[in-house]
Amino acid sequence: MKQTLITLFLAALTISVQSKGEVSDVEENNAGWLWEISGNGLAQKSYLFGTCHGDGISFTDEEIYGSIYGLSEALDEAKAVFFETDVSKSLGDEEKEQMKQLMGKIYNPGPEYMMPEGVFYKPLFDSVAHFNEVNKFMSYKMKDVEYWKKTPGYWCIRLGLYAFTKARMCRFVDTALREEATKRGKEIGGLETHAFGMGKIMPMYTDTESIDTLSMKEQAKIIYSLVHTFDNDSIFQIPKLHEVYLENDTCKLQRYYAEGDQKRDELLETLGSKGEEAKKAMEKSGEYTKEHLLRERNEAWIPVIKENILTQTCLVAVGCRHLLGEEGLINMLRREGYTVTPVPPHQP
Repeated sequence: MKQTLITLFLAALTISVQSKGEVSDVEENNAGWLWEISGNGLAQKSYLFGTCHGDGISFTDEEIYGSIYGLSEALDEAKAVFFETDVSKSLGDEEKEQMKQLMGKIYNPGPEYMMPEGVFYKPLFDSVAHFNEVNKFMSYKMKDVEYWKKTPGYWCIRLGLYAFTKARMCRFVDTALREEATKRGKEIGGLETHAFGMGKIMPMYTDTESIDTLSMKEQAKIIYSLVHTFDNDSIFQIPKLHEVYLENDTCKLQRYYAEGDQKRDELLETLGSKGEEAKKAMEKSGEYTKEHLLRERNEAWIPVIKENILTQTCLVAVGCRHLLGEEGLINMLRREGYTVTPVPPHQP
């Protein structure tokens, strides 16, 4: 947890230049986000589509269908559209229990997250102004007027999840595509259950290992840095990523991430040993993302994709990072014997 907290703290300082981690291309230079799946005994082709979600920017239909050549036609051809999860599907009792356990640490904190008697929030902050800003945010944005009953360590976890959730409260590409698919009468499906996906994501926000190695004053500094960033709304303003995605060019997105990594590293170098510690924490977070959020989920999705494209034309729409790299869906499907080729990204 200590490294997670340091990462969050540095993210608050470097949010304008932070990147999402390594993205590898798949050799084709003239490739966009829409790919055709054929061969390997298929009687009909299907489609793989890389979406953009979770960065706090709302997409319009005009932007999406005007920028991603062939997407509207692929949606017309498809009998079924598969997303990472089917958000319209109600949770069963077993999955509700799984979700409850995943979220339990956050929404039902144990006694270890209760403030010790006689310890108060205001002295933990560097100034009264910092305390007042946090106090206002907790009372009005987090809607908890008794937030002071819980330790700063608890709120470090909650604020990390708040950022994750808030960044998804926009109309991203997946949302727009789901709306259009429903309007066109397409069957909607999910590649994984809610609990499976959240089981990969939640450890990033509920891992409390080593949280006690940080003093409450250090935790309070992180809380203030995050709250100050949220108040300025800068954590949700990443228009460049929005613009790069709409250029429908996988290579340009890779260059964007590489430039972000370089700028982040340059800034961290100015912080000396703290910067090195934060850089290692970010690298560890990136490794977790590649292994658990990408590769493991991709592997679990492949059998579902294979089963469904065998009998009908499908459009499989997942976050664009799931497509790329050696362990991306494109190369995984190719290793299964399918031909996966990019649809020309621009109108001839």
